[in-house]
Amino acid sequence: MEAKPPYDPTGRPRIGREQIAAGLREMGLRAGDLVQVHSSLSALGHVEGGADAVVDALLEVLGPEGTLMVPTFNHGTAEVFDVRTTPSINGAITEAVRRRPEAYRSVHPTHPCAAIGPLAELLTCEHLHLLTFDLRSPLGKLAAMGGYVLLLGVGMNRNTMAHVGETLVNVPCIGQNQWPARVVDPQGHIVRAWGMLWRDGPCRLEWEPLEQHLRARGHIRDGQIGQAPVQLMLGAHVLGAAVRLALHYCPDCPTRPARLP
Repeated sequence: MEAKPPYDPTGRPRIGREQIAAGLREMGLRAGDLVQVHSSLSALGHVEGGADAVVDALLEVLGPEGTLMVPTFNHGTAEVFDVRTTPSINGAITEAVRRRPEAYRSVHPTHPCAAIGPLAELLTCEHLHLLTFDLRSPLGKLAAMGGYVLLLGVGMNRNTMAHVGETLVNVPCIGQNQWPARVVDPQGHIVRAWGMLWRDGPCRLEWEPLEQHLRARGHIRDGQIGQAPVQLMLGAHVLGAAVRLALHYCPDCPTRPARLP
């Protein structure tokens, strides 16, 4: 794989914590909210203070009663998942959250989430023994609790809440608990775990149909922070849309899970 060029802030508009916080409030986030954030640091422009400034802005807006959650997935790249040390590959902002001493992280071999706030421990517990995108997974709990999904500089194709809906319908293109994996348990022992086999072909509901469905019902709020387009929506709306679309598109879809390598 070709290495990414080093980040160059030259000529990029600068944005700081205060501007980011103001933009989040303008989007409708308030103190006490629960939100899952999918993000791109570079999409914002040149952020003074880097990823930690974005995390600080989010926590400032949510306040001590709010909870921030992010994906800290490794997508199966970790030979052995360790909740304490396996890095997130979902961008610098998610890794900054993971590294915070007050963060909780779910134990899952491929798709763990990290969270900060009063609901963080509840959101991230039990994940190892559930389906990856189970209704009781971190994302499923967030939707049930009335939480939001914030797409910060990324598009609908990063909105993994849709997979909770697909799991609920038991779509035939995802092989649940079929990917053998290993994790470090709380006692420090390496134990066997299971992830999912992803589909080997196209999906009819991702991602344009999902976005169109949500927009047709007025469920997406659009904005901009720095250079980044931003979308805010309720997780329950995304989950419901995914269920409805899956029931429509999936029964006769030929796409099936990929085979083990």
